[in-house]
Amino acid sequence: MKKNYLILIFLFILPLLSGCWSRVELQDLGIITATAIDYLDDGKTRVSVQIFIPRTITTGQGGEDPSAGSTFVREGTGDNLATAISNLQEHVPRRLFWGQCKIYIFGEELAKKGIRNEIDFLVRHPSPRVNSFLFVSEGDAMEMLTLVPPLERYSGEALRKLAEEESSIKTTLRDVDMALMGTSESVSMPYIKKLESVEQAKKPHETIPVIHGAAIFKKDLMAGTLNEEEARGLLWLKDEVKRSTISIKLEGEDGEIAMTPTSGKVKFSPEIAGGNWIMNLHIGISGDIVQNETHLNLMNKDVIKTIEKEYETGLRERISKTIEQLQQEFHVDAANFGRRFHQKYPKEWNKVKDNWDEKYPEIEIKILVKAKIKGPGYIGPPAALPRNEVEE
Repeated sequence: MKKNYLILIFLFILPLLSGCWSRVELQDLGIITATAIDYLDDGKTRVSVQIFIPRTITTGQGGEDPSAGSTFVREGTGDNLATAISNLQEHVPRRLFWGQCKIYIFGEELAKKGIRNEIDFLVRHPSPRVNSFLFVSEGDAMEMLTLVPPLERYSGEALRKLAEEESSIKTTLRDVDMALMGTSESVSMPYIKKLESVEQAKKPHETIPVIHGAAIFKKDLMAGTLNEEEARGLLWLKDEVKRSTISIKLEGEDGEIAMTPTSGKVKFSPEIAGGNWIMNLHIGISGDIVQNETHLNLMNKDVIKTIEKEYETGLRERISKTIEQLQQEFHVDAANFGRRFHQKYPKEWNKVKDNWDEKYPEIEIKILVKAKIKGPGYIGPPAALPRNEVEE
């Protein structure tokens, strides 16, 4: 009787048990490694995807087939991104899988037109990861997917590694979503272009996309680009400097001295005095000398003090140039000055928040830099220089 009772319970529960009826086998998936989104002349949106080719991985001793590419590119067009992706699926026999896609590239024309709708789709859709890296490309974004890197398996992987190097602007989907809803409604993204090599490539597209500054957005529209030096200045304003090298030239010396910062910190101190809005920047930097092209002996304390002063001047000029671009040319508060004034002076902020675009260029910037050289290197005098030519 007890046995029959257990059988009845099992038969009742069996239909309620979930199974794997909806699973998709790996061989039925098209794994996307990178995505490019472009605005076309006819007003359509084009989405291009870089899809991994599983057949290039062979079994046995051969490893990966060097004669075949690791990816191929497919595209779809539509009135918007959602329609373009739907049409794209019709051109791929496997179900598209977005879980491994960490690279999204916006074409320059699309960035100038506005990316709010595309960001809305990517954030709203459950598949794209919020920690995916975003880029803006010179020209069409699709071209970046067709490049063949000499070292990496595909261009999407090369871009991912460049973004993770932390030597330039790094922007994720989460960053953009939060920034466009923030006080300043502005964001920056790495600006990439095809590396032009002086060497003769084996294939027409055998090169890589490289980060060449930053694209600056006012709300969802690209306002302009910063060059590499100006983009590094923006990294200081964002307090995100991880790897950098600053070279200075002392008066009366032919060569330069290069320093790599080991630590740096930026303190923002907003101030309103007599109706004037002032942003005080206190920057502390310490680092090591990595190259000395002069004849100076870096073990001399007076020489070190002189170098520190020159580094302070050089960094102040770099950051000032970046701020001037953002304030006077782009009118974009990419360093979030507005948020800091809002936090310290909420009443005054409420009076200007509706016309912040006009107020922001009027802010006076005061920059104080304090540099400290921790290590001059293993040697004091310049290497391979006769002792009688060293300047103490």
